[in-house]
Amino acid sequence: MTRRQIGPAIAYIVLILGCVIAIAPFIVTILASLKTSGELVRGIFSLPEDAQWKNYVQAWRDGHFGRFFLNSIIVVVGVVIPSVVMSTMTGYAFARFRFRGAGALFAYFLLGLVIPLQALVVPLYYLLREMHLLDSLWALILPQIAMSMSFGTLLMRQAFLSVPREIMEAATVDGASSWTTLWQVMFPLARPMVGTTALMFFIWTWNEFLLPLVVNIDPKYHTLPVGLLYFQQRWTSNIPVIAAGATIIFLPLVAMFLLFQRQLVEGITQGAVKG
Repeated sequence: MTRRQIGPAIAYIVLILGCVIAIAPFIVTILASLKTSGELVRGIFSLPEDAQWKNYVQAWRDGHFGRFFLNSIIVVVGVVIPSVVMSTMTGYAFARFRFRGAGALFAYFLLGLVIPLQALVVPLYYLLREMHLLDSLWALILPQIAMSMSFGTLLMRQAFLSVPREIMEAATVDGASSWTTLWQVMFPLARPMVGTTALMFFIWTWNEFLLPLVVNIDPKYHTLPVGLLYFQQRWTSNIPVIAAGATIIFLPLVAMFLLFQRQLVEGITQGAVKG
């Protein structure tokens, strides 16, 4: 092997190791969910003798995962769609309009990127209590829309800045209003970044654990991550059933990533090249 080949070979080895480390926990969880407790003790990487699909049925039925799954879907839809729409509008405003205080206002938006949820959850709890929104899905939807705006505005602003200004000027000359220019001209051109933003919002909202744990005590309003916590406390000794519950949670994320990975890569590449 020549020196020129050593560098790429090392890079491929590192990438393969990284892939294995990233995928191994998912494979172990899926295998564990299809085993009996005895088979799990004999080896975590061994294949099950007979796939135990009843573990999924038991987790879905006894863990009330149907209700938690529906709650998660409602919250995700309620967060992702408004967040993407509003981030698109604010990103467009900061990218294309010049007005007094724009820099300070944009910096204020970016504060949401540096303040962790852990620092906000206590005052947020009391605010939602005063608004009589505790133990409701609104207590999950409204705060997460607000927390998504900083990241979404940053991405969409960068996406619109990457579009040549001449395109917007041509639309204005043709008589298009700012609203028409945004949704019929600029939005389609920024579609890769829109898809990336929506996918990131979906992942974050689906995986959110702390906020649902704090603001919703009633199990009727739990989402999947919190539901899995209480399910795990009940079925501590039955690891295969717990693994089935965990698999129910992460499979939709894997499916969404596989469906929209092209848009994700295009959006990240667009941001890297144009940034």
